[in-house]
Amino acid sequence: MTVWEQRIIDAFLERYPLSTAASGGRPLRLKTAGILPDFDRAAPDDRESLLEAAESLERQGLVSLVWVNRRKHEELAALVCHESEALFALAGKSSPSTVAEESRGAALEVAQDPFFRFLAETLSPEDAARGIDGEAVRDLALLVQQLSTGQKGLTPRALSVALYGDSKRLEGLLDVFSRVLHRARRQGIEAPELSFLDRSFPETMIAGRLILTMSESDTTAPLVNATGSILGLPLVTILNIKRITPVPTEGSQGGNPAGSKCASVLTVENKETFYALTKYVHTFDCILYTGGHPNGAVRALISLLAVSGFEFHHAGDLDPDGILILQELMEIAGKPVGPVRMDQATFEQYRYCGRELERSVLRRTALIKEAARSIPGIAALIQSIEAAGLGVEQEIIDYAEVLNSGWLHPNPDRSRLR
Repeated sequence: MTVWEQRIIDAFLERYPLSTAASGGRPLRLKTAGILPDFDRAAPDDRESLLEAAESLERQGLVSLVWVNRRKHEELAALVCHESEALFALAGKSSPSTVAEESRGAALEVAQDPFFRFLAETLSPEDAARGIDGEAVRDLALLVQQLSTGQKGLTPRALSVALYGDSKRLEGLLDVFSRVLHRARRQGIEAPELSFLDRSFPETMIAGRLILTMSESDTTAPLVNATGSILGLPLVTILNIKRITPVPTEGSQGGNPAGSKCASVLTVENKETFYALTKYVHTFDCILYTGGHPNGAVRALISLLAVSGFEFHHAGDLDPDGILILQELMEIAGKPVGPVRMDQATFEQYRYCGRELERSVLRRTALIKEAARSIPGIAALIQSIEAAGLGVEQEIIDYAEVLNSGWLHPNPDRSRLR
């Protein structure tokens, strides 16, 4: 097999799982540009090699060729594969359609609960291309059966060895079935809960004089951070917290600082700035580290602070992702989030040491929704970022002046925080 024959076959095999041909539809058709980009301007040797390879595969009965204006051997428009199974066989691989059929059969054999019936009805060639085959279905059924006995005390890797004799098999199963599990839940199918087996351990940090109520029962003492120290909180701990309130101060009511309408939290995107700003817990009741886009622990803690009545503010990078993080925090909290030094004036102040942004990064401004753009100062900031092609990292911004201004008082001038 020549290099160009292999290139043509690989192009068909790559596109097959998502094509209508995989589900019994019309044969897969590829334009020459799908195999050799800019075919019309390609080097003559490459064009000739592609044409020779295409005609060789046609003689083998694997593809048919479509010529421009039916002028055979002159200008090739497209290749059509009528024998996908033969192409996979030639490449030494199983067709995703065949693998999907086998995996659907395995799902029928191993269990009759709603989720495995869902697998038997819906597993597709696309799922097969991602790694779901009959063996994977049977291994998932073994895992679900084991967990149903209540034996969940092992670490995921130890459980993987006990079930499969392979410490990485369980991790691989969770990866290949993640989309299918999500798809089932979206359609109202009760799917196995396997998130506790995820080997990621999301956590975050928070600073402030806070009371963490772990139970509604009076018999369980709350956790009181009277000194306002930085606390590291993993997701498993956050999920056990029922309510967060500030430690009462003299003259306060309901656990809120004197004179304020409600407790406040400042979320901070970057770790260096978070540590620097923890000294300003006199301005905010607490400061929360998001670590970029929020992980599961950050999301859970933000939801808890929102339910506990906190007012939200955020300080982050002055770039598209920094604004997208602000947008995400607002969506998680379900309430407004006020930007702190995320505005055009701050951008212009620091643009001389801004970093150049790739075009792919700049295009991410298209993901910023109207709700975020309508926050005072954000639309103008986006315009400045796009015009300059620059981003300003949070770590170089000085927050001391604005945070020392003691803005947390009745009817504060929030414009000073932008």
